Amino acid sequence: MATSKDYDVIARSGLFDVNHYLLESPDVVADGGDPLEHFCRFGAREGRRPNLYCDPAWYAALYLDGNPAGVNPLCHYIRVGERSGLRPISYFEPSWYIRTYGLRPGTSALSHYLTHRRSQRYAPNALFDIAHYLDRYGAEIGRNRDAFAHLLRHGGRRDLDPSASFDAAAYRVRHGVSARPASALVADQEACNPVVHRLK
Repeated sequence: MATSKDYDVIARSGLFDVNHYLLESPDVVADGGDPLEHFCRFGAREGRRPNLYCDPAWYAALYLDGNPAGVNPLCHYIRVGERSGLRPISYFEPSWYIRTYGLRPGTSALSHYLTHRRSQRYAPNALFDIAHYLDRYGAEIGRNRDAFAHLLRHGGRRDLDPSASFDAAAYRVRHGVSARPASALVADQEACNPVVHRLK
């Protein structure tokens, strides 16, 4: 159940990416309403993602026992989940991120990453070696771009390796990961990505 309290908590957190939400939700663009209000009233319950690094449906299934109470998964993550070391999506590891980058107590790992991801100095998980990935694909990615987002969008189709120690093509064969996404939506691309499969 959406409340104005949920709206305020999410708005203050910096974890709602309006551009991402609208790109993934053309119906919300057509309606012309407030995207965050839509997320609070409908989107979270429908499993729509507030940013590339949070999957409410995955989070609710894993940590909220399917969410019979109708708690907004992003609000739960903000209030309880991150402090408890819960992941907002399979490929973002907040506890690892805080330790690796020495964030001060009380700093949100996810907010920090969303703010700095285009700097190409931070990785969302231990499997992704940002220096290795940029050495191999940096010219294609360009500057001021989210390198892990590149892996999410292109890695599944092309078996891009996130590090020297992970062979995406071999993993795909060994674990029978499909190479054909159902659509161009991020969630469908991820379903065919060996790296995302490994991190689940």
